[in-house]
Amino acid sequence: MKIKILILAILMFAMTSPVQAEYQQQPPVVYLVDIILYRPFALVATLAGTAVFVGISPLTALAAISPPHDAFEKTANLLIVQPAKYAFDRPLGVYFSDDDGEYRRH
Repeated sequence: MKIKILILAILMFAMTSPVQAEYQQQPPVVYLVDIILYRPFALVATLAGTAVFVGISPLTALAAISPPHDAFEKTANLLIVQPAKYAFDRPLGVYFSDDDGEYRRH
């Protein structure tokens, strides 16, 4: 029993690759899940966000009366632009944006 665990542990360590600083190719399943699952959901989120934005635009107009007058820009960015960038502007296999909000492959 101990020999089996030892052999299994050796095989596990032998199959792992060392961490590298450069970008490594991801398995094809990651791209498939991105195309089939995440992008259609992001498209639906963009369409739903557009509908919500149109619905709450009178309230946003009231909020834009007081300075700094950027309620429409912030609301549109949150409900429409960010989901659209996630759906259409993001490279395949990249799921998180950088600190500046851009999606880049590292």
